[in-house]
Amino acid sequence: MSAVVSTAAMVLTVYAVVNAPVNGWSSGRTIGILAAAAVAFALLVAVEQRSRAPLAPLHLFRSRSLVGGNLVLLVAGMAVNGGMGYTLTQYAQVVLGYSAVQFGLMFAVMTVLTITGSMLAGGPLVTRYGPRPVAVGALLLIGLSSLTLTQLSADGSFASDMLLGMVLFGPGLGAAFVTGSIASLTGVTERHAGIAAGLNNAAFQLGGALGIAIMAAVALTQGTGATPAIAATDGFNKAFVACALFAVAGLVAAVTLLRGQRRRQPLAAVTSTPQQPDRAA
Repeated sequence: MSAVVSTAAMVLTVYAVVNAPVNGWSSGRTIGILAAAAVAFALLVAVEQRSRAPLAPLHLFRSRSLVGGNLVLLVAGMAVNGGMGYTLTQYAQVVLGYSAVQFGLMFAVMTVLTITGSMLAGGPLVTRYGPRPVAVGALLLIGLSSLTLTQLSADGSFASDMLLGMVLFGPGLGAAFVTGSIASLTGVTERHAGIAAGLNNAAFQLGGALGIAIMAAVALTQGTGATPAIAATDGFNKAFVACALFAVAGLVAAVTLLRGQRRRQPLAAVTSTPQQPDRAA
């Protein structure tokens, strides 16, 4: 029952956001679907409270570290899928005319830096400083990258318009993913380790779906300009403003919920990439 209700709640949320540009954000249809999603989430909590074998025991969410870590992962998923995966790809291919292969090779710059950020966060940084300062630094990089990418131009290029944003975003994403994973699993008992790992995977994937839905909606409804290319670029710039706001929300979660997480003992490093999250506790 819980699996059905949780799936329905997430599907309704994403569906409402994806169709908001067509239906209108203030339309009765959009508001009605979002209200139905809210009811589904409330029903999920009620079902979990009464279940003898809950999908995710609610007492787990009393852990500030688990909640904060999952919110960091949610924001990271929103930023990478909505920002880099959708918006920047559309800009490169639709506005600048790069082929999928060309942009894929350019994207390798960010991929290498993401791996570097993952390795640094999973080992020396989190071990020495704890999750909170590393998560804050990672989200600042994502936010700065997003602000840089709000200046895309219709006659731009990879070097002048996208490279700096990718260089900043890559290590920020890697560090945010790894730090969020470590924080969300810290202090979890062996019995609940599998559930906690599933939650952080779900948070990242749900963030990706929401990020694409929100940023696509912003880009489609806000773009204006004299030519189609200028209008599309204007929409993409505004979508990256939304991406920067995601990072701010993540910063608030990291500062508020990951407080006091510094550890004297080394933390287990999570070195998987965002595309293939490691579920090991």
